[in-house]
Amino acid sequence: MTFYIKNNITQLHEDQHMAEENNIPFLDCSFTSCNEETSTQKLFVTAETSIENLIKRVINHGKVCKSQLHLNSTDIKGHVGVCKLKCEEKHELLWSSSPYTGDKYLCNLRMSHGFYVSGILPNQYSRFCQASNIGTIGETTLNSIFQKYAPVVSQLVKESYETALLEEIASYEELQEGIDIVTDARHGTRKNSMYTDVVCLGARTHKVLRVETISKVDCTSAQKHELIGTERIYEYFKNLRDEYEVKIRVHCHDRNTSVNKFIRINGIDTESTNDTWHATKNIAKEIKTICSGPRYKEGQTWHPELSDKAASIKTHLYWAMKNCNKDPVKLKLSLLNIVEHYKNNHEHCSELSRCKTDSNYEPTKYLIKDPKAEMLLGRALMNTQVYKSPTDYIHCMDSYYVESFNNAILQYHDKRINFSKQVYILRTSLAVLDWNEHVNRQTTSLKTVQDAKNPRRQVQVKILKRKSYNMWSEIWDQLVKIYLDL
Repeated sequence: MTFYIKNNITQLHEDQHMAEENNIPFLDCSFTSCNEETSTQKLFVTAETSIENLIKRVINHGKVCKSQLHLNSTDIKGHVGVCKLKCEEKHELLWSSSPYTGDKYLCNLRMSHGFYVSGILPNQYSRFCQASNIGTIGETTLNSIFQKYAPVVSQLVKESYETALLEEIASYEELQEGIDIVTDARHGTRKNSMYTDVVCLGARTHKVLRVETISKVDCTSAQKHELIGTERIYEYFKNLRDEYEVKIRVHCHDRNTSVNKFIRINGIDTESTNDTWHATKNIAKEIKTICSGPRYKEGQTWHPELSDKAASIKTHLYWAMKNCNKDPVKLKLSLLNIVEHYKNNHEHCSELSRCKTDSNYEPTKYLIKDPKAEMLLGRALMNTQVYKSPTDYIHCMDSYYVESFNNAILQYHDKRINFSKQVYILRTSLAVLDWNEHVNRQTTSLKTVQDAKNPRRQVQVKILKRKSYNMWSEIWDQLVKIYLDL
């Protein structure tokens, strides 16, 4: 740093001499340096108009007084510096580093806006400001700004819901049948959660159509919050039906039995379907119980002929759900055909399967020859949730995007912190605006990722474009209008 400053000062003198020789007005663009004593000086945020105002006032002072102004004191108000300048003739000049927006300093208002949309916690904001020595907005001022900030975000979220619904409706060629939705519940904290968000996404646009926040004031049992939230979502769509003429065709969720019952009883034209991932996530673990075990249980609870089939059976289940053509009978038969496939009997296998299309096909897994192995595998398949309730999986829908939203919302919601209801709803609303703006943004490239724990799975991951955050400027514009009208 010292080397740079010395070279910079040398260059400054050369520029000055060159300007004098060529009669060119000299522009002093040097930077000041600080020492240990001045390194702890007060810092504040300023605005361009305030700097222009300071220049004009200093020039005006110079017209009436030959003495130079010197900084006498600096008071920090939030992130704004209020400086008192004095000269030897005892002329005083009071200057603020920020103009007013209504009854608030512009810089303080802008910094509080950044605090809210960033999703950081109040103590993180306070520690950051104290460590950087740029001042801190007081709790009273923040609460005052919050009272006007929350309604602005709430109004923008309502508009976002309407826009997302219209986009979802436009994605269907035959709207008379209705739209498909995916819902899931997310608890605000890890244990004994005060609040629960029930999120509803459009199945095609993946945008949030509605979020219902349920608290323990509504119901003391957190386990019942998902049902209450689902009922409110259906009531919301029912009230919109006259305006948009839309109904729910298929409702996918993560197999909450109370939600299944509610849809069966009250959803007249709605089909309930369960998430495929939750149905199959434990399949490999369950199948492993018949793939290995103690020697004395061989042929009773497990069989060596099944030792290499745990992972591939899970793939078979996904294929069966995806290709059943919404026929529960065909889905059950496809599951039972897994046993025949491993017996090298491909009579009922799909015509597109390699075992039928490839004349040189040879099985890569151990063939099932022992009737005991056949019985164990057949019994395990019939005990799966997909086989027991095939009508809940014939649509082969997953809750990937709603689970992704539950992960993205953690930028605004820390599960370790209990927020007040107003702050909780504000942070949820900011997460919705963020998600709806960026969920379908374009990709720049693809990269293949292989998990060491699951080498069979090689996924192409999208490299997404950088987020634009237009929501920030929309919130700011609305907030400024409110304060300018005061």
